[in-house]
Amino acid sequence: MRYRLVALDVDGTLFCKRHQVSPRTRAALAAVRDRGMITVIATGRTPQSALEISRQVGGGPVICCNGAAVLDEAGAYLDFRAVPGEAVAHTIAVARRFGALVHCYTPDGKVLDQPLAHALNTYQWLRLGETPLRSALGVIRMWKANRTQLVRRLDRWALSADRPPVLKLMLLGEPAGLPVLAEEIRREVPGVTVTSSGKGNLEINAAGVSKATGLAALGEKLGIPREEMIAFGDSDNDVDMLRYVGLGVAMGNAAAHVKAAADRVAPCCEEDGVACVLEEVCGR
Repeated sequence: MRYRLVALDVDGTLFCKRHQVSPRTRAALAAVRDRGMITVIATGRTPQSALEISRQVGGGPVICCNGAAVLDEAGAYLDFRAVPGEAVAHTIAVARRFGALVHCYTPDGKVLDQPLAHALNTYQWLRLGETPLRSALGVIRMWKANRTQLVRRLDRWALSADRPPVLKLMLLGEPAGLPVLAEEIRREVPGVTVTSSGKGNLEINAAGVSKATGLAALGEKLGIPREEMIAFGDSDNDVDMLRYVGLGVAMGNAAAHVKAAADRVAPCCEEDGVACVLEEVCGR
């Protein structure tokens, strides 16, 4: 099989503890592009963050917000699937009953209330691989890159007639309580899909939306069938994508059910798993 497209999850796949791409992986991505392959960032992150990461590793279209939006390399939208309006407000209400933090991803950037709690959550996430100072600076950089907008009350913002469409809702809370919250949202809120990209979050998209649907939309635009795609991922929100493509690769640090959905398992992110597979499958 001659593969023509490589889809890449970011956190836990391209980005490891230091939240950056290793030199070996950068070189492997450059090598496949030299062979005419297209590299695609496929992430749960915002459009702005996805485009920035794509440009850091050499460019290409992006699939962001778990497939809710597909953009070309210049940032123009190729596909777009928003969460229904009533589902946005209903999800926020259910999440608040469980004490979860919520922020919304829109085409204009990230929208949130409770800024101090969100800043602390981001700091703690970055702190896993960085010094305290670099983590604090990272919070500022991420908020700027994501065009973060603060509102007084997110629940009221969700009901406003002039708000932008919501591509994804991110819910943050204690890992032990999130499975119950996920089931409650599935039971109470019609028209949504619930996934996760880590132990401390849930991610809410419109029903049927996934990174796989994003790849399908992009493949149709580019004339690339699914059999000629490779995808790498490590989390629950990558499962549909790994099943969809011709070669689905789970990272060695992925959960067991993610590995079960893949065609093969790469070494861990910290061991340059993406580069290892690309060097083998596509040649050095």
